[in-house]
Amino acid sequence: MNSKTILSRTAFHRASVLIKTSPYQLRTHKKIGHRLLATSQSNKQSDFELTLLDHALTKVPEHGWTKAALAQAANDLGYSSAAHGIAEPITLISHFMDRALDNTLVEVDDQLHELPSEHQQLRLICRTRLRQTLPLVKRWPEAAAILAQPKNLPLAMSQLARMSSEFWYLTGDQATRINWYAKRSGLAAAYLASEMYMCEDGSPEHCDTWAFLDRRLEELMEMQVAGTKTLDFANQFTRNFYNILASRGFISRN
Repeated sequence: MNSKTILSRTAFHRASVLIKTSPYQLRTHKKIGHRLLATSQSNKQSDFELTLLDHALTKVPEHGWTKAALAQAANDLGYSSAAHGIAEPITLISHFMDRALDNTLVEVDDQLHELPSEHQQLRLICRTRLRQTLPLVKRWPEAAAILAQPKNLPLAMSQLARMSSEFWYLTGDQATRINWYAKRSGLAAAYLASEMYMCEDGSPEHCDTWAFLDRRLEELMEMQVAGTKTLDFANQFTRNFYNILASRGFISRN
């Protein structure tokens, strides 16, 4: 479908105003060192589709990660009713994860040099990324359930792997071989556990989530990077992830 036939001439100005005010727009286009931002690396969508996805994220609190969110965004932007059919809910979720990673990398880039330890740096990075999810935290278990579907697991694992790798890269980590995989799987597990904990957290300003994250990072730092211990750590929180989803009725325990 040609995007030029979907966006009417009279709707162009209306769409551009909405785009400029979207909280999910990439805040800057700068690079982090020699790294391209996640959206630049992974998104092959047209400008039209990126516009639709950015605006659809503002509809998630009301409609969830659904076709309804995409359809409402298309309507707001003046697109035809058929426009939302170019993207699926999983595309919207992946787009959010790309945007959240991009904005995290940009936000922490000028702060990390002030922190003396790897532990403190990871703490800042993980907290910053978790705050990207906070506006949609009540809807995030729905996204996690969609990501957990067998057909979407490769995408979910790819997103986690890239996020974890970027986090370690920002700290200056240069681990190789088994250490590289073990450290990244451990950090991904710690982050994932903290994100799912945040979905259940009713404490003021999510202070319990930050304490939970700190404990997971302390455990990660204390571990030897020998593969088995770290992989056991990752497996433990993978099980917790599925248990949380099952307890909320998003997936079956069978």
